Amino acid sequence: MDIFITLDYEIYFGAKHGTVEKCIIYPTDELTRVADKHQIKLVQFVDIGFILKLDEYRKKFAELDKDYKAIINQLQKLNATGHDIQLHIHPHWEDSFYDGKKWIINVDRYKLADFSEVEINEIVVRYKNALEQITGKKSFAYRAGGWCLQPFDKLKNPLYQNGIRVDSSVFANGCFESKQYHYDFKNAPLKSSWKFSDDPIEEAKEGMFTEIAISSIYNSPLFYWRLFLLGRLNPHLHKPLGDGVPIPAPGQRLKLLTRYTHNTVSIDGYNASILNRALRQRIRLNLGNEMVIIGHPKSLTRYGLEALDKFINKQKLKHNFTTFAQQQHKFL
Repeated sequence: MDIFITLDYEIYFGAKHGTVEKCIIYPTDELTRVADKHQIKLVQFVDIGFILKLDEYRKKFAELDKDYKAIINQLQKLNATGHDIQLHIHPHWEDSFYDGKKWIINVDRYKLADFSEVEINEIVVRYKNALEQITGKKSFAYRAGGWCLQPFDKLKNPLYQNGIRVDSSVFANGCFESKQYHYDFKNAPLKSSWKFSDDPIEEAKEGMFTEIAISSIYNSPLFYWRLFLLGRLNPHLHKPLGDGVPIPAPGQRLKLLTRYTHNTVSIDGYNASILNRALRQRIRLNLGNEMVIIGHPKSLTRYGLEALDKFINKQKLKHNFTTFAQQQHKFL
């Protein structure tokens, strides 16, 4: 099994967005220590729109210049030591600004599809070029912000024309809808990877893109009751390292606590406790040769880091921990 540990490298997008140091720099360093211990590499999907905004405002605000340089230094170090840096687009940064004290984040246009195709192409070109200037390497893999890959018709040509050939946004049976964003993967193939062209959840044998799906797992409400309870009983282990608050998702907590749900296989917090179960399930159901684990530096916890360390230590001699860059010969 090829196992990909992927991170969405970003701050929070709620009114309390958190700091770069606690949401990105420190937790990424902690995670990298675990990876380095086992000599494996990570995939960082970088929210490059935020970095461009930092660059725009840093000449006026010294604190943003510090944040910008810290991020660039960290990404260049990760890149130089063999970690994989790929494209993550949260286009709401086009409508957001810094007021001198905090980021005023406007999520009215949270999905890339909320923009015109001309605007989408300009965003993809600008963001991809900026990321490649940091790494000195061509980016070919993409993850949609908030998993918002649909509708895909407006994204297809801008992504393909700019060299994006791999996506990793879909997870089987995932479905959510709110005022700001939505996705519906209920009809996605029950496999780890497939080709597609017009719709990421419709397999096409000669497709233009390859979907390397985020692995998913079916959890009971009891799992989430346990998660919330542990967070209150032992906050040192279970409190996120980041110091922000997510965008509100009305009804999501009630849904998790009252019904069985499909969710991503994740290293965020207590979710890391089921990594071994998720791997066994994929093997038992013969879902394919890839397992994609998602995480967010801002959402990592000390418990999650410990659980990830144990998971890698247990599985590294049986399975191949790898990156999209290391496996691109299979996908391109």
